Amino acid sequence: MKNIITTIILLLSLNILFGENTGLPNVKLKDFDKKRVAMNTLAKDGPILINFWTMACEPCKKEMKYLNKFHNKYAEKGFQVFSINMDTPRSMAKVKSYIKSTGYNFTVLSDPRSESFRKLGAKAMPLILLVNKDGSIYKRHTSYNPGDEIGIENEIQELIIHNYPETTFESNTETN
Repeated sequence: MKNIITTIILLLSLNILFGENTGLPNVKLKDFDKKRVAMNTLAKDGPILINFWTMACEPCKKEMKYLNKFHNKYAEKGFQVFSINMDTPRSMAKVKSYIKSTGYNFTVLSDPRSESFRKLGAKAMPLILLVNKDGSIYKRHTSYNPGDEIGIENEIQELIIHNYPETTFESNTETN
């Protein structure tokens, strides 16, 4: 009996130390108007996708055009995209110019110290988090290759259905 209890305690300890985070950290981010936003409140209005990126990350920028399409396509289902840029404050003018030139209309937030990225245990970009409306992380993706957007869109639909079971989708998804 003592061995069983010791094993359970050890497994729980390992899960706490090495397991994935289950929710969004309490990190303050800033929008382009320098307004502070708590990361752990982003999903308060429904399920969300969060992507992490920098201007130097070309795969991040390629992925973002699809994320904007998903943001627009599923907004009426309560879904939103939030983009967290991790460039330095000196680069923020370039970031704002880039976002304006692309016409993206999802919310872009700044985390120049990459605090949220680190607290999530992230190691590489691009990073996508699919987050339930209760703030728990549903799925995460690292990296982007052309064609990945098809699977991401399917997982967005799963996320929306998971949060709003009455939701239905047409069987054919198209990202072009």
